[in-house]
Amino acid sequence: MGRMDEIRGQLKKLLKKDYMEEHCDHYNRFFIRSQPTRIKEITQLLVKKLEGKLVAISANDEGIQGFDIVYHFDFSHQEQRLHISMKVRLPRKNPVIDSITNIAWSANWAERELMDLMGIKFEGHPDPRKLFLPYAWPLEEVG
Repeated sequence: MGRMDEIRGQLKKLLKKDYMEEHCDHYNRFFIRSQPTRIKEITQLLVKKLEGKLVAISANDEGIQGFDIVYHFDFSHQEQRLHISMKVRLPRKNPVIDSITNIAWSANWAERELMDLMGIKFEGHPDPRKLFLPYAWPLEEVG
């Protein structure tokens, strides 16, 4: 049994019915979909217990379907080229998800970037200041 089988088994045990979808590409990257309400538990398992590294967070605008937030975890220090991307879907209207910065500090700037550029709110983020856009945006015109 490889490291990915162990990780997948732990995720399935944790998430049960919320382990919704999985596929692997030819680069040994695993994409797993779950519910956004489970992201703190997932991160706790992958980072704290299984010693993975959160390397990035990205978002895809899926139009009327909402936003896919993708959390990229690296385990290549344990098994060559092993990466897991956890996907969660947020609604287009009022996209809110828990911040994971208190579990994985590397989420800090990525969450702030997505707040700024995609309008996604990371509930409980310790420093929600804007990174790129003026502080008045979008409430008032900035000259």
